[in-house]
Amino acid sequence: MGQPSPFMHEAIQLAAAVRGRTSPNPWVGAVVVRDGRVIARGATAPYGGPHAEAAALAAAGPDARGATLYCTLEPCVPFPGKRTPPCSEAIIAAGVRRVVVALLDPHVGGPGIQRLRAAGVDVEIGDGAEAVADLLRPYLKWRQLGIPYVIAKFAVSLDGAVGAPAAGITWLTGEAAVARAHRDRDWVDAILVGSGTILADDPALTARPGGTPAQRQPARIVLDARGRIDPEARVFHPGAPVIVATAQGSAPAWREALRARGATILELEHTAGRLELHQLLRALGQRNIQSLIVEGGPTVHASFLADNLVDEIHAYVTPRILGPAGIPLLPPGSGLPPVHLDPVEITPLPPDVLIRGYTGSWQPPLPISAPEA
Repeated sequence: MGQPSPFMHEAIQLAAAVRGRTSPNPWVGAVVVRDGRVIARGATAPYGGPHAEAAALAAAGPDARGATLYCTLEPCVPFPGKRTPPCSEAIIAAGVRRVVVALLDPHVGGPGIQRLRAAGVDVEIGDGAEAVADLLRPYLKWRQLGIPYVIAKFAVSLDGAVGAPAAGITWLTGEAAVARAHRDRDWVDAILVGSGTILADDPALTARPGGTPAQRQPARIVLDARGRIDPEARVFHPGAPVIVATAQGSAPAWREALRARGATILELEHTAGRLELHQLLRALGQRNIQSLIVEGGPTVHASFLADNLVDEIHAYVTPRILGPAGIPLLPPGSGLPPVHLDPVEITPLPPDVLIRGYTGSWQPPLPISAPEA
């Protein structure tokens, strides 16, 4: 499908700038082009606000008539309970002559294109499809399977350890890696850790891009099958939703204490010594959580990998050797199948390196054609 055209590339950049700000709607960008130049731009607003196409058309005003609209995703159609006017109708009403769409929206599935063509609008599909599918991975997976897109994130030494508490080493990476991790926290819908991480580190699990708490904080999810975490832990401080997943047999008094702190309790099946993660992801998907960073610890990472639930890995590799005191990234005897990342992106974050790649457990669909009207 090749590289996006220059106009679609600009629409993609607009979409990328609002990634994670529009949930449960997809992050979309649009530009209006007339006489070979961009005359208006738009990006999806937070939920309840204008979609990208509507914003771009409003900015163009009367100049939209006879122009070309480039948008990263199929324009929407009327849905029951929809909070914004359908973009396909706005495009027709504005008199746009031609629409270039990168990708069909699985939630719309072609009718948006059909409406435009039936009204005499020339529609082209596929410009920038691969780039948009990559950008929209969380949304596309959630729409297709009803569960979040899962990113496993960890810091690891050169000898495969995530820390050495007995030697006083609990923090591995430098400032550049920490800053990058907080930028990723800033756009995802949720962060997940196990109870061991809460007990060992008492993290707040907040997003602090640039060192400042983000206005929109991801939900905080804790796996605690046995009811071990303290209701006074920092994770329960105000500012973001907290979901605690526990076994159905955990202590009722402990669950009530967490509810009193504002937490939502998910009681999951508990087999083979661990919580049922497929059940967890279905419950999170029903709560419109499209993207999830799993931050550990080792047992949690091993469980997600063993169940083939990790879509993407962010491995921060630090130039240290921790030796016998180090805690291995994956517990001994995990019995995990090999995981090969493809494609891979390597980003220097001195003194560390980020290795980012896709596991192949799920691939985004690339629908690039729609039935004729």
